[in-house]
Amino acid sequence: MRAHTLQTTSFLPLGLLFALVSMAASAQTGRKNDVIIKRDSSRIQALITQMSYEKINYRDLSKADSAATYIYMDQVARVLLKSGKIINVRDSIPAGHIPPDSVGQYADMNNLPTDPFEKSVVMANSDQLRDKYVYHHNRAIDGKQGAIVFTSVAVATLVSGIIVASTGDSPDNKTIGTSLAIAGPAVGVVFGLIGFKNYKLHSKKAEKIKNELQRRNQELPTFSIMPRIDPFNKSAQLGLRLSF
Repeated sequence: MRAHTLQTTSFLPLGLLFALVSMAASAQTGRKNDVIIKRDSSRIQALITQMSYEKINYRDLSKADSAATYIYMDQVARVLLKSGKIINVRDSIPAGHIPPDSVGQYADMNNLPTDPFEKSVVMANSDQLRDKYVYHHNRAIDGKQGAIVFTSVAVATLVSGIIVASTGDSPDNKTIGTSLAIAGPAVGVVFGLIGFKNYKLHSKKAEKIKNELQRRNQELPTFSIMPRIDPFNKSAQLGLRLSF
């Protein structure tokens, strides 16, 4: 009877823990690689190394030993990132290339900031600033999501451990439950704090870049979440739209 009690009380919470961890892992993964969909509907299986207001730098994965190349945004309809995010650019990027302002054009050379990051913000041209803003904005979102996921895992493992330890008379139940209640929250809290720290750090940097772009009267990248339902494949997804 004790062995039977251990199976019914410990494996169910452990299964819940594994399910939560799997969900956390799957939330951070998506496609095997990035996909660039051109305006003629052709697709490029790519490894994107950098995105800017003007162009996308990437490596073409369909070609062996592909050298780094680029494509202008006015030739792109959508970008499907391997993280699962979707960027629609057809309606937000006008045709033709927009020349960026020059590096240091808006900087006061006689009164440059001493902080390296703030100096790089002042010296960057507006296209570079938009790239920086998108990067730090996305990193802040990732940090926030990580903090939420790992905090949830910590709570779930704590509750599961208490249930296992308090159910049944088997010493194994108490050992497994106690270990789960201690180790799970410890790991969850540590990674949750790391995620929260990254969220605060990158949010602060994104805000500084935003203020500099507004000072220059330059357009900011805007983000919107769009739910999509595919009735043929019976699937749903959330897409991130980035516009300038």
